[in-house]
Amino acid sequence: MKKLFLLTTVILFAACQTATAPIEPKMSNEEIISSLKEKAVKLQDAILTRNLEEFNNHVDENIPFTTGESNLSKFYVMNSERFDIEQKAKWGTFELYDINVSLSPDSNTAVLTFYAKGDYTVGESDVIDYSTRASSVWISTVNGWKIMHSNWAPLEGGTGIPE
Repeated sequence: MKKLFLLTTVILFAACQTATAPIEPKMSNEEIISSLKEKAVKLQDAILTRNLEEFNNHVDENIPFTTGESNLSKFYVMNSERFDIEQKAKWGTFELYDINVSLSPDSNTAVLTFYAKGDYTVGESDVIDYSTRASSVWISTVNGWKIMHSNWAPLEGGTGIPE
């Protein structure tokens, strides 16, 4: 009877482990890197166009997304409530480029470094050229890759956003 009980326990344990195992196969590092580059661009586009639905695809409500703007002001939490704040800058063009992705040894955390260029106006001002360098930290969650932090600063000789 003891052997039957032990056998049943082992079978049930194995069945539970199989049921909770991930369904989709793990992505290769190359696929992760490609996906994160695309996600970084989509997130920034969502922020600039105030596309809350797309923004929410890249953030996790349980993980604060802190950021530091290229005007070198204090860090703050970027969330959906920030979409209600009127933007001082009206963007003409904006592009992320030279995105580099560094993965942690377990491939569950990534640091992206990149550059951004474009132009904007403030009120009736002339067009201001924008040129920054930036970085962001992304983590793998049960709901996919989510951003945790970003930091922007004027590129040497460049201009960030207004305060």
